[in-house]
Amino acid sequence: MFKKYLINGLILLPFIWLSTGLLILRNGDKTMVAMVIISLITTLLVYGLTTLKTNISTNKLLWLLCVICGYFLFSYYYHGLSSREIRAFIAATLFLAVFPSSLLTRKMVIIFTITSAGISFCYAFYFTFYLGLGRSWPLNPIPYGTMQAGISIMTLSLCLTSINNKEKVVTFLAFLLSSYGLIMSESRGVWLGFIFALAVIFVVFITTKKIKITWRSIVIAIILIGGVSIISKPLISQRLSQTHQEYSDIKSGDLNTSIGLRLQMWQSAPMLIEHHELLGQGNQYLTSLDNLYHQGHISKSLYEAQPPHFHNQYVDYMVKKGIVGLILLLCLLILPLRLLKNASTLQRYITISLVSLFAVASLTDVPLNHGQTIFMYIFWLGCFTTTSNNEHADND
Repeated sequence: MFKKYLINGLILLPFIWLSTGLLILRNGDKTMVAMVIISLITTLLVYGLTTLKTNISTNKLLWLLCVICGYFLFSYYYHGLSSREIRAFIAATLFLAVFPSSLLTRKMVIIFTITSAGISFCYAFYFTFYLGLGRSWPLNPIPYGTMQAGISIMTLSLCLTSINNKEKVVTFLAFLLSSYGLIMSESRGVWLGFIFALAVIFVVFITTKKIKITWRSIVIAIILIGGVSIISKPLISQRLSQTHQEYSDIKSGDLNTSIGLRLQMWQSAPMLIEHHELLGQGNQYLTSLDNLYHQGHISKSLYEAQPPHFHNQYVDYMVKKGIVGLILLLCLLILPLRLLKNASTLQRYITISLVSLFAVASLTDVPLNHGQTIFMYIFWLGCFTTTSNNEHADND
């Protein structure tokens, strides 16, 4: 029995790390590569090539990821690309290729998401309030907030699809914890994506006849959500006031603000894309940005910022990876939704809400450039929600 648990633990190591170390360590995405290698070797020793053959023949998302990795490697050698981004995509694709999906049961999903909710909340609370650092965390609060939002909508999905009262309570409390952690991140773009994802879940919920909920549960949920909202009011009010001030500055012509710099990045994109529409510019866009400044086409503030990305996933892919990259990005967002025909209720909730979150959050950030959020998106949508063997994932 111990041997079985040990083997399963080694195979599930990337999910364990996704729920723990990746939420704590600055270079946790680099360590994830080692976790994937250990899992991959263990899986091949135990299952041989069986799971690899099954996944290759049934998982269409895996096919897309192989194409994306191939194009990224080409771009890396052709005009340069982020090695961290490529490393995360390749590691996640390899893991997806050999992972035996039957191990990722509903019970394991609950354990992983509840653990993630608790750790991410403690992390945010420790740096925000205990150390009094606000959102000056060791880890970038924007991708961290995206992960918290993903954890939150996953725990809510588990709660809504549960028929066990104890499970409902535990997963709903995890939803509240991760939601408050997200608020502490003060990531406005992620908040927008989170609200949109919640709206999508609500629409799916009220149109799903299989799922029933009592008035008692509704009242308790409203009370708890109201309590969290009251506690969160100072943080939300502060961020809204800052947003209003930045809006006023922009109206008066001052673009040297957080939102103003984003607007300048987006305005510069058409000039950077010109003559590089198909394949993009890769890392060479910085040279083009310098040229635009010396030609007087962009401001000094944008030139000095030397942005590592364009705070918009669609624009960023278009500039760095061209039309080909943008098409692959859209496929990565759309394909999981196309694979829901035979999915369980839980898989539908998680897939639709995660895609909604990432699609909207991508309007103001680049979640598929960061190692942590790349692993979250591909692991959950690839290993759990798009597997052909999905009966084990639901209990309703």
